[in-house]
Parts: sequence; structure tokens; C-alpha cells
Amino acid sequence: MMMRRPVALLSAALLSLATTTVSSQAAAPAWRLEGSTSAQVREVVDRGYAALPVSALAALGAELVYEGESVVARFAAAEVRFTPGSPVVSVGGAARTLGNPVYSEGGQLYVPVEFFARWLAEAAGGGIQVDLAERVARRVAVAEAPAAAPPATEAGAGASAGVSSTRSPGVHRRLVVVDAGHGGVDPGAHGPAGTREKDVTLRVARMVADLLREDPTLDVRMTRDRDTLIALHDRARFANRWRSEGQPAVFISIHCNANESRAEKGYETYFLSEARTADAQRVEAFENASVRFEEAPPSGALAFILTDLRQNHYLRESGDWAQMIQDGLRTIHPGPDRGVKQAGFAVLRGTFMPSVLVEIGFISNAREEQMLLDRDMEASIARRLADSVRAYFGRPGVRTAAD
Repeated sequence: MMMRRPVALLSAALLSLATTTVSSQAAAPAWRLEGSTSAQVREVVDRGYAALPVSALAALGAELVYEGESVVARFAAAEVRFTPGSPVVSVGGAARTLGNPVYSEGGQLYVPVEFFARWLAEAAGGGIQVDLAERVARRVAVAEAPAAAPPATEAGAGASAGVSSTRSPGVHRRLVVVDAGHGGVDPGAHGPAGTREKDVTLRVARMVADLLREDPTLDVRMTRDRDTLIALHDRARFANRWRSEGQPAVFISIHCNANESRAEKGYETYFLSEARTADAQRVEAFENASVRFEEAPPSGALAFILTDLRQNHYLRESGDWAQMIQDGLRTIHPGPDRGVKQAGFAVLRGTFMPSVLVEIGFISNAREEQMLLDRDMEASIARRLADSVRAYFGRPGVRTAAD
């Protein structure tokens, strides 16, 4: 492994990475990340040096927290703070200077590969091994890992990509993951007046989260609380990681619908299954199109089978919750109730808890676009969605935690 290689070899490899140019790497190589699942992330060399998206750290077990323009990656041993435009990275409160700066582009933060080679293992307390020559980073049991620097700080409690949360040891509050659809370079659908879906969903998601945080029995997380792109498969991965063993949990993804026919209107809620109608297939294809903005998710026949089996455990609960959402929106929404539907949304695939995706209105319809811009209406929709969460958890015998 890299941490057992001679210092001279490491220095030479780092120098090579620091001097890599776009012209010398027409096809940038990919790193293999081995966490709870395996993934590949391609290096980016647009700035003349190799970098990886900060989301690669999430695949290795870090909790990502967005604080203004900075991103904090929380590992078991230390917190790491990245600031766009700066080559200085804080690792457990200690400054570490890179040969090139961290930078932001297209709603994504990119970290020089040098950080992964030199300080990732330190931040993880020896729980990650990095092989620079093979471009592999893998999580390992700390007892098996090479000696690493002692923890500089005690890692904080779990946090979302934008929302921190405090949990008492041994106390399992019910987890609610609120997902604002699209974001960053992915605007989602556009209304006739130019309204962007990503802006509406973020406003409503923030309202839902704020309402639910009034309940001290809930641990509320947001996959994004600002205008940034979070990969669809990362949203599910975040949700699963935030959930403690045996903790009741649910996941809700908020979207706005769109159709070539500007006359279409109304609201509908989906849970994960095979799309059974042409309209459900249309919505599924549109929402899943966001994957063009991101790296390919991990794949494999065994992983697919295991995921399918675990998710089938929650289909009935998801369907029941979807109906509760429809019932609540019916009391305030002027559009028709389009019902509960099933589709294979990528953002729901891989969430091991009851999960739904709600389309709160047709942004492509001029009247509903204006409705979605009305702050009072947005607040009413948010209240109904928050009420559905409370009502769902309030049902006797609800199965919300893995067996």
C-alpha cells in the first residue's frame, strides 16, 4: 500500500500528479473507491493538475457538510475543511498546504489528488488506505491499517450535506431525510416564465425540514440545503449512512412535474417499483435524466439483487405513505389528484427505508408555475408534507427499521 512505500517513490508520484497537464492526459484515469460498495471516479485535469470531486470522500465514509462556500468532510478521526481557491486544507484543525488549490466548478468542489495521497489516511485515523500508483482508496478496519497520526479532534455527530444534527448516545430519534430535487448544474424543469425546478424544490424542502425540526423526536437531514449538485446515487447513500442500526427512517424527494402539454396539471406521489403506465415512464425518464451530470453509480449483479430484496421490504410502507401525502395535498392543492404511482426513480433506488418521490405541481403549466412561486402556497404544501411524516410515524405497527 502507498503508506508503506519509500518516501522517495511517494514524492516522485506526487510531483508527477502536480505537473500533469490536460494535453498529456487526453483521457484522465479513474480512481477506484472501495467503501461499503465500490465505485469509480475519474480524475479531472481541467486546471492542469489532477483533482477528484469532493463527493468521492462520501464514498469512503465521510459525512459532507456545506458551510457557505466551504465543505467540511467528517471522518472518524478528524474534520477536514476545504475552501475553494485555497491550497490550505484544515485537517483536524491543523493546516496542510497543497501544491494546488481546491476549486469549485459547475456546482461541484474539486480537491487535488495530492490530498488523497498525503493526508486522507491521517484524517480517517488509519481507516483508509491509499495506493497512489494503482489509484485505489479503500476503507479498512483500523486494527489492520498502517499507523496513522492520532485524532486531532473528536468527530462531530452525523451531518447531512448541508445540515448538522446532534444525537444523544444510545438514543434513536426517527430519521427523516428530505431531498430537494436537482440542483447546481442540473436545473430540472423550466416553467414558461423561466422558473427553475431546482429553486422551488429547495425552498419547499427547507420549509419541510424546518417544520419537522420542531419535533425533538425527529432527526432531520437534507441531502442538499443550497444550490449544488448531489449525485442521485449519493442521495440514497447519504440516507443509508445517516441511519443508525435499528433506527426508524423515511426518505422523501421533492420535485416539480413537467409535460410538453402545457395543459397538464396536478400532483402525484411515487414509490419505487416498475413504471406501469406511459405517464409514469415519462416522469421516470425525466427525473432519471439527471444522471448525465454525474459519475456512473456502482454496479454489479449481486449488489443489484441484494438491493432489490432489501427495498421490497419497504414497498407496502412506501405505498401507504404516498397515499397519505396525496390525501394531505388534496386539502390545499387546486390541481387534480393524479394519484399514487410506481416508477423506478434512481434517487429512490438504494434507499433502505420507506421512500417516496412527490411531484408537487406542473411547473410547465403557467398557472401552476405561478402557484409554485407563491410563498404561502409553498408553505401550505410544505406543511402537508411534514404532516404526512408525522402521520406515518404515528401509525401503530409501522415497520420503518430494518429487521
